[in-house]
Amino acid sequence: MKDDSSPDSKEDIAIDQEDDNSVTEDDPSSLSQEKTSRFATSGEHLDFNFEAYDQDICILGSKGSGKSYLANEILKSLNGIHVWVYDFNHQFHSSRAIVFNDLTKMLEVSDQAKRGHYILQPHDNSENTFRRFCEEGFKRGNLVLMMDEAHSFLTKQKQLKEFNNIILSGRPRGISCITISSRPASLPNNVLTNAKHVFSFKLNLESDVKFLEGYLGSDIWILMPRDKRHKLKDEAELPEHTFFYRDMDTDRGVIGKVWSEKSSHVQNVNSENLKA
Repeated sequence: MKDDSSPDSKEDIAIDQEDDNSVTEDDPSSLSQEKTSRFATSGEHLDFNFEAYDQDICILGSKGSGKSYLANEILKSLNGIHVWVYDFNHQFHSSRAIVFNDLTKMLEVSDQAKRGHYILQPHDNSENTFRRFCEEGFKRGNLVLMMDEAHSFLTKQKQLKEFNNIILSGRPRGISCITISSRPASLPNNVLTNAKHVFSFKLNLESDVKFLEGYLGSDIWILMPRDKRHKLKDEAELPEHTFFYRDMDTDRGVIGKVWSEKSSHVQNVNSENLKA
């Protein structure tokens, strides 16, 4: 991840040039030209700028698709940022983080230090613990809260007040929420509508893709296996651990991949180990 002082990196991907690649009877040679996929990766660094305490992120994808790896990379890059992680499936690890199994003990240490990275892997992995985690985070403010497998506690029909407070009213209190889920269609709509950054890895369920299409556009079908797609059936399947990223203030997304390079420190997370 790059510092603010580093030069801007191009975030574009290869785009279809329909006029240049169109087949015409007047130009027989054009029949042999291969059409460039707009989903080809460019190898350039992805210009991903996350402002902690001000913006929200969604990381979505099926099991084993790479979302936990990306979430860990973002966590490691948040130097000097106060972060709490609700680690539902014990997927988070960082040499700079302290792991707790009891929420009360985590709160005591966090309140004394006023900064640092804290990972909660609760023995009591219940809805009540999740509610309290959200409630205590909202009370304190000036936090980045990472919620792994959020769909385990949240659905469209079951929206928890404590979590909604973070999503709907967290920004004035300096709270960023990073929501991670393998079932995006189950999440409350306000998670997507309030996210600035959305990453989606491979998806296997049509319901998830149809839900995300309403927010990210039809390009999201590229994340499905070809035999399950309703759109983009002619596009090749993406390589493993590839994601679709969209800054929701822009009108289209890009394809990228997490590379195992060292993460540079950030206040505003500028990702140098994410590539388009």
